[in-house]
Amino acid sequence: MRVAVTGANGLLGAHVVRALLAAGHKPVAVVRERADLRGLTGVDAPFARADTRSRDDLMRAFDGAEVVVHCAAVYSYSEDAARLERANVDGTRRVMEAASEAGVRRVVLTSSSVTCGSSAGPQQRDETGAIEDEWVPAYFRTKVAQEQVATDVAEARGLELVVACPTVVLGGPDWRLVPSNAVLVRYLLDPTRTTFPGGCNVVAVGDVARGHVLLAEHGRPGERYLLGGEDLGWRTLHTLVSELTGISGPHLTGSRSSAWLAASVAEGVARLTGRPSLATRDEARTVGRWYWYSSAKAAELGYTARSARATVAGALAWLVTSPHVPRLVRESLTLAQEVYDARELVPAPLPAKSSPSSRSSSSRSASTRSSSPRSSSPPSASKQTSSGRRSSSPSS
Repeated sequence: MRVAVTGANGLLGAHVVRALLAAGHKPVAVVRERADLRGLTGVDAPFARADTRSRDDLMRAFDGAEVVVHCAAVYSYSEDAARLERANVDGTRRVMEAASEAGVRRVVLTSSSVTCGSSAGPQQRDETGAIEDEWVPAYFRTKVAQEQVATDVAEARGLELVVACPTVVLGGPDWRLVPSNAVLVRYLLDPTRTTFPGGCNVVAVGDVARGHVLLAEHGRPGERYLLGGEDLGWRTLHTLVSELTGISGPHLTGSRSSAWLAASVAEGVARLTGRPSLATRDEARTVGRWYWYSSAKAAELGYTARSARATVAGALAWLVTSPHVPRLVRESLTLAQEVYDARELVPAPLPAKSSPSSRSSSSRSASTRSSSPRSSSPPSASKQTSSGRRSSSPSS
């Protein structure tokens, strides 16, 4: 089955492309011009260049596809509502219209579990839920509107629409640092190791990607499917991060007000430095709510998800070696064996062949380097501790 994947260079989109290949399908990676393609390194799939602002581009990208998986979106709590609306709602309308005009049979739309609402206490919600009277960020509202506009176009044009509602998606490679992974990084960088009331449902990005493939193959048109993993309170999640990285905590329990004040400071610093803020006031206002969900409906199709511990270990395996965790913090961690075991081994490309003269020059250079005292110390990716675990080093 030929499947066009929008936002294919993003965290989830890249994993969907890989999951489609593993399932024997023929994905087409739809990406914007000048998109960062590091997440698709080593993927053997054709590319199509298109922007969700251009219906003509999208029609060309979808030509010959039987299914479109629409992952492209702006996932942010710091963007203004107008930009979120343009990307998540207007862009989805154009994707649906282009899919119809290109002869696509089915669209799998990546929405979010937040469209099923949240609870005041620790109780699960399912696909029948909706946002009620609680305050929600602009991002949440645009995901609700996205589902509605996709449903309207699908019904008007006779398209099959299946909606995927992932929970808090963790994992890598994540070069932009999406808000879900920022939850883990924020805790690692917090010297007070503060946790909060409320909770969430965490799921590995690879499991969500395979869930999308199931929906493309077997999802019932007109239905929503929650794709989640395990429900956790924030304290339990932060304790798990501490256990897997060898740090203490959590030490303090904050409130919605303290989270809002901390986010205000973080946003102020971000404006001064020109760097993205790890915390936002919009996100802080959701503290205390319970975002717990059941994936029983997707399980009927064969969907499964790994444990929260395995999910967090897999995310940390990438994050602690990424640019998002400063070297000083990285060197202070004592990673559990589970984190090392979760690291994916990616083959490095072979060096380009060189001419005899350049090889001779390289040999002389290498000989010079090897004679220096600095090269006598063998490199080490990790150090063994007295507890039998290894502490991460800058090279890991």
